[in-house]
Amino acid sequence: MDRTINLKLELSGEDKETLRQTMVLSNQVFDEIALYGFEHQTHSKVSIHHETYYPTREKHPELPCSLLQGIRDVACDALKGVELKRLPKSKPYSAIRYNKRVCNISLIKKRVTLSSIKGRVKASFPIPKYYEKYLLWELRTSTLSYNKQRNTFYLNVTIHKQSPETIGDKVLGIDRGIVNIAVTSSNKFFNGKPIKNVRAKYAHLRAKLQNKGTHSAKRLLRKISRKEERFVTNVNHCISKEIVAMPFDVFAIEDLTSIRVQSRTKGIEFTRKLNNWSFYQLEQFLRYKAETIGKSVISIDPRYTSQKCSACGHIYRGNRRGNSFHCVKCGFQIHADLNAARNIAEIGKSGLGRLTVTQPYMTCDEVEACKGTEIEHSHKAPPIGRGSLQVNT
Repeated sequence: MDRTINLKLELSGEDKETLRQTMVLSNQVFDEIALYGFEHQTHSKVSIHHETYYPTREKHPELPCSLLQGIRDVACDALKGVELKRLPKSKPYSAIRYNKRVCNISLIKKRVTLSSIKGRVKASFPIPKYYEKYLLWELRTSTLSYNKQRNTFYLNVTIHKQSPETIGDKVLGIDRGIVNIAVTSSNKFFNGKPIKNVRAKYAHLRAKLQNKGTHSAKRLLRKISRKEERFVTNVNHCISKEIVAMPFDVFAIEDLTSIRVQSRTKGIEFTRKLNNWSFYQLEQFLRYKAETIGKSVISIDPRYTSQKCSACGHIYRGNRRGNSFHCVKCGFQIHADLNAARNIAEIGKSGLGRLTVTQPYMTCDEVEACKGTEIEHSHKAPPIGRGSLQVNT
């Protein structure tokens, strides 16, 4: 499992100026490399390296080669992220990536050395008490960022530790929604009314400030935007913490990757609500909190989870009407979100016991030893057809 910790660097005035110059030059080189990749319509790290490394070294000899390679990788990733449809650009003080070769950090000694255009820059940093549990974790990459208003540098360090194995197989289904942020198969509802009220208040205030259009109104718009984000983040933290503390080992959730793409034709009001729905943030919080204590989160196919009866398994679109679920076949009635959560739990349970397609039944040596015997035939997978087992999801 990976974590990112934020460290405030303590630097002299001269070292700060050196890092500022290094940051400006690094972002300039980023723009040059990104321009080459965009003009030649490629994000291949190998081809871009061969064409840009030596010209860039000749043009900017003061830039360390390891730092240059990291800039190239970031530029290639940026080109790939936009699918070469537009030219990615960086600001003079955009954050820059440092790998292990250009950043030597010791969390125990609270010291770090960073490569720059004028050699190594040494810095120290305080370790908050909350970060003390990460002191023995493995260090990965780091990112140097600069707060221009405070004239302060921060180092965001990614650290890694082997995740504890999930021992049990008790599954909890979680249905995420806009009205109810989360509903669990154990009959627990997390209502979204507090978030809805706060968003409505800020939406009204935002409309008034946008109509005003002054500089002070724009500053206040940025301020309330950050306040709204912090409130929603806190709510998702509290909900995920309470769910992870429940006596379950595996948490099953729907894969909602393409939900915004699929719902573009349902009107402006619905699209606005959907865009304000922070379902992915809740999922991320669930995953890392569960991983920390040896539990796991699995994603399941969301198809028919709201139409299927959790009692008899009958699938029909008319079973659900708003928040009410009434099965037309068996007459079972329940809250629609709770019914979906129970279906998610059942699909999660069935998915735990399945073998993946590439997982072998036997080792290669066992197969060779059993060729021509009855054991060989008993381990063959059944043919796909009418007799094969199917699970409705």
